[in-house]
Amino acid sequence: MEQNIEKIYKNSYDKNSVLIIGCGPSGILATKYLQKNNNVICIDNREDIGGQWYFDKYNEENHPNLQQTAFYHYYGVLCSSLYENLQANLPKFQMTFKGFPTKSEYQEFMKAEEFYEYLQDYCAHHQLKKNMLFNTFVSSVRLIEKLSDEEKKNTGQLLTKRFLVEIKDSSDYKKNVRYLQADNVIVATGHCSVPNYPKILNFELFQGEKYHSHYFRQNYLQKFINKHLVIYGGNQSAQDLLCIILKQTDPSQNPQKITLIANKGIIDTFRQSEAYKEEIINKKLALAATDVKSFVSEKSLILESGEYVENIDILMFATGYQYCFPFLENSNDNLIEFMEENDRKNCFGPLYKRLFSVREPNLIFLGMTFNTATIQQMFERQAICAQRFIDKIISLPSQEEMLKDYEQDFLKSQQNFKDGRDFFRVSHFKGQDEYEYQKQLCQLAQMQFDEEFNQYVKNLFVPLVEKTVFKGNYPWMKKEKISHLIPESYSPKEDLF
Repeated sequence: MEQNIEKIYKNSYDKNSVLIIGCGPSGILATKYLQKNNNVICIDNREDIGGQWYFDKYNEENHPNLQQTAFYHYYGVLCSSLYENLQANLPKFQMTFKGFPTKSEYQEFMKAEEFYEYLQDYCAHHQLKKNMLFNTFVSSVRLIEKLSDEEKKNTGQLLTKRFLVEIKDSSDYKKNVRYLQADNVIVATGHCSVPNYPKILNFELFQGEKYHSHYFRQNYLQKFINKHLVIYGGNQSAQDLLCIILKQTDPSQNPQKITLIANKGIIDTFRQSEAYKEEIINKKLALAATDVKSFVSEKSLILESGEYVENIDILMFATGYQYCFPFLENSNDNLIEFMEENDRKNCFGPLYKRLFSVREPNLIFLGMTFNTATIQQMFERQAICAQRFIDKIISLPSQEEMLKDYEQDFLKSQQNFKDGRDFFRVSHFKGQDEYEYQKQLCQLAQMQFDEEFNQYVKNLFVPLVEKTVFKGNYPWMKKEKISHLIPESYSPKEDLF
């Protein structure tokens, strides 16, 4: 079946061709909106849809053929997978696609497996898998006009499109190399696969165990028992780890002590926490509002504040991810460039509206924004923008105007961090204002703004976050109920955006 999909795509010359990289939520949406008027193929490294929501039992520790896998060869890690029993950070009404409500029996804050089932149901309803190719890795995306004569000859094809895309089997990066052509390429791979590790002096001194939250699975809880666990970083990954360890695990299976090291704002929030009050009083949870300066021995480090953290058994980095696209980086086409600091790829551009490559607008990035409270609606609006551009319903400004718009957006994003790490942060609370960004997408795509949905978010979810997360009570948020305050079986209306 999958070989037939590839053959049909390759031999369809009568329609505009779109190649989508990634079958996660954004790739699913792009496939849904573009399949009607275009020849579409959506390719994924995994054996099924879902992206991070697809639970993969293998990681770098237990994969039987790690060195052969294409993803590991090109990225240096395996693609991320959400761990077992994870709950979403948003209530279910904010995670629905328009016209397709979640099942009533799902939890208010869905478990990962519930949302994965939702994605499967959505794909089945719209018959999307007929356009999808799994177990396939995209290793290169090139502009055909920039290929050398020798490179063109080696493809063994008559090149008539804009992009040449090299693909191969995901299980073996040397196996079954072949080429597809495309008029448009959509990158929907996300940005949560290459872990970010902050620079720490004398890192080689530390002899305890070191992990990134990227690698966490439920069986790691056994590693933590009666140990001193240090978590470096305080955003969502750290919050989830603390919630799982201290609130969802038998206390007899807990670490002896957890030290959380994070910025002052996060630690100040924890210090007023009622949810973790007992653990803080009993010194089971210690808090440090600073950064790590240097390791000083096999099991100890010094903080920028001058404090020492000693007898460390395990250091868990909850320090986020870098943007990485080897299929674009390993060429000289220069369709994007990265903003880097200390070898960390904080963001990339130039992108118009955080979507379209200014240098080649037929290269489109979906789902790169983060911290958004309207996560699926955000990505759905982005997918509609891409579809209406590709279907020539809308046009983009000139390259000069798009570049100017991008530079203004990037400058605004530097108000908190000069290194650009906030460029893709789109939120009701910090970074680019989510409400305004949605309006920009609606204006660009000439679609109606969904005022009803945004009022639910503003009047229900935002106050919920303010009374729980912003007061250090993250675990309490997952127990809240708000679905009874909106229409039954709610999802954004089909005729809006």
